[in-house]
Amino acid sequence: MNFKIPSFYKRFLIFFIVIGPIFWLVFTEDGQRRTDIVLLTLWGEDEIALNLEALDNQISEEDLKQVFPDIFWTCKDELSGFGNRLCAARIGIYNDIPAHYVTIFFHDSWINGVKIGYRGNYHELLKQQLWQQLGAPANNNPQIPVIQGMESVIHWVTKSGNVILKESLKEDDEAALFWLSFSIIPPS
Repeated sequence: MNFKIPSFYKRFLIFFIVIGPIFWLVFTEDGQRRTDIVLLTLWGEDEIALNLEALDNQISEEDLKQVFPDIFWTCKDELSGFGNRLCAARIGIYNDIPAHYVTIFFHDSWINGVKIGYRGNYHELLKQQLWQQLGAPANNNPQIPVIQGMESVIHWVTKSGNVILKESLKEDDEAALFWLSFSIIPPS
């Protein structure tokens, strides 16, 4: 039996084999994120994978540099509401989300806070990722009173700190994710 596929069907199939992935990369959110990640990696931007749930305040600056030896950290003494020393680094990717920077705050040599600046157009995706990793936010519970000034943020409580993210971003808002130890924001 001689089976022959009409040339129209062959062209149609080849068209979708070629155009399908391009369409996915350019016009879908997941495709755009993956394209950004590949481009950031090709441009030499660093990636940092950080489990905020497992993070605790028993990590020193030396521990940080041992865990992330490929990242160029700029550290300096600077007094702030988050501690008395900070280390900052330019990154391209945080947990598969395109990002800009990470800043680690220390108080008396121990980690006290983390600030991750990510690309704002991935805010909803980051929020979904945090829901999957950490469960429902603590302020989603109607039995827990809302702290004044924290109405526009969502936060999760981990074993040694709070993960804080804005509920939604306005056009001029900085896209940042925070982990703050209980020494800054005690558990409720």
